[in-house]
Amino acid sequence: MHTFLSRVFHWSFWAPSRRPGFRAGLGLLLVAMVGLPTAPAAGQAFPGAPDEPGLNLRLYPLDTWSPRVGVGVGAGLVVHHLGRRHAQALVTAAPARHEQVATAAWASAHPEQVRQYVLVSARGLHTNRDWFYGLGPGTSSDARQSVERSAAQFRIRVGQQFLDRHLLVQPHVGLSAHRVDRVPSPTAPDLDARSQEHLRQLASSQLGPLSPAHTGLRMGIDVEYDTHPSGPRPTRGMLLRGGWARYESTASVQFDRLDLSAHGVVPLGGAHRLVGHLSLAHTAARGKAPVPYYLRPMFGGTRVPGWARHRFVDSDRLIGSALYRFPLAQPLNVVRLDGHLGLHAASVYDDVFSDAALDLTLDEAPDVGGASVPLRPAASVGLRVGLSFREVPSLDFALGISPEGVTGVRVALHQDLRALRPAHHRLRRP
Repeated sequence: MHTFLSRVFHWSFWAPSRRPGFRAGLGLLLVAMVGLPTAPAAGQAFPGAPDEPGLNLRLYPLDTWSPRVGVGVGAGLVVHHLGRRHAQALVTAAPARHEQVATAAWASAHPEQVRQYVLVSARGLHTNRDWFYGLGPGTSSDARQSVERSAAQFRIRVGQQFLDRHLLVQPHVGLSAHRVDRVPSPTAPDLDARSQEHLRQLASSQLGPLSPAHTGLRMGIDVEYDTHPSGPRPTRGMLLRGGWARYESTASVQFDRLDLSAHGVVPLGGAHRLVGHLSLAHTAARGKAPVPYYLRPMFGGTRVPGWARHRFVDSDRLIGSALYRFPLAQPLNVVRLDGHLGLHAASVYDDVFSDAALDLTLDEAPDVGGASVPLRPAASVGLRVGLSFREVPSLDFALGISPEGVTGVRVALHQDLRALRPAHHRLRRP
C-alpha cells in the first residue's frame, strides 16, 4: 500500500491548458461552481444526515472478499455539512490482498434533491490482478493472465436539472494517471504456446501501450432524461442517457468516447414488471498511439451475469438485457424479497457500426475469420433484498449461465450515496 501511495503522489499531472477548447471548458465549470446558491433550502440533505455538522463511520461489508481481489476490508468516514449547509464529504479506504483502493469525494448537496450541484471526487487504485482473456472472437477462456497496474483519478462534475428534475445536464472535467507496472513475459517457461501468443497480442497495438505511464485530461458532457415517477420502487418509465468525452494524454493517446443507453420499465400488473436495457459504447481514436485496454469498453460478469470478470475488451461494446422482475415475499412489511429471470446478449467490436451482427452464437470461442461479430448470449436468475419503503439500499444476487458455463453468483450493492461512493475493488472501466 505504501508503494502504491508513493507512486500516486510522485506522478505529475499534465493539462493541455494552451488548448482554447479545454481552457473554455474549465472556465465554464468554474463559473457554474461560483454561481451555485450559497444557502440551500430545506429538503436538500442526504438521507440520514443530521441537522448539525458531524462525522460518522461507514463500513463496506461487500469489500471483504471477492475472487478477484482476495480477502480485504472496507470503511469510510462521512463528514456532514462540510463547507456549506447540506454538503457532504466522504473518505474511504478498501485494501485487499490483490487490490487496494482509496477514494475521496465532496458534494455540494444531494444531487437528487436540488437543481444545481457540484461533485468533486478522487480515486486511487493499485491491483496485481488486471485479468485478461481474449481479444475478440476466437480466443479461449483459459488464456487468462494477470497484469499489475496503478491508477489515480480526479474529477469535477457540475449538474443542472430542468423540466421538474426530469432532464439533467452534467458537464465534467478530470485528470487521470495510469501506469502498468508488470506484464508477464511472453516467453515465461510456465506458459503454453497459446498463452505466449496471447501475451504477444496484449503487447501489440491491438490493446495499446502496456509499459509506459501516462497522464491525461478528459472533458465532456452527460445528458439524462428520466420519466420514472417519484416513489421507492417505480413500476414504469424510461431513463435515456447520452455522453460524450474527449481524452488527451502525454503519451499521444487521444480519442473521443460516445456512450448511449436506454433503460425502461413496463408494468405487468401489481409488482410484476419487465425491465429492458440497451447500451452502446463507441471509441474513436484521434491520436497516433492506440487506446490502452484500461480506457476501452469491456464486458464481463459485472455487467452481464454468466461471463467471467473482464472477459472481453475492445474499442466498442453493445449490451442488451431483458429482465422479468416479480415479488417473492415481504417479511414483517419491512424487508422485501424480489426475484428476476433475465436474458442477455452482448459483444465487443473493433468497430460496432461495421462489425456488429444481430445473430447469436453459442460457441465459447467462435472463429468468424474476420467477418461480422455475433452477439454472445447469457441467462440469469436472481434475488433482490431491500426495504419495502425505499428503492435503495438493496442487495442483488444473480446466478449467470453462458456458453462458458455457470460462472457463480454476482453480488451488487445499491446505496443512497452512490454519488459519493465510487465502487471499490472494481476497475472503473468506461
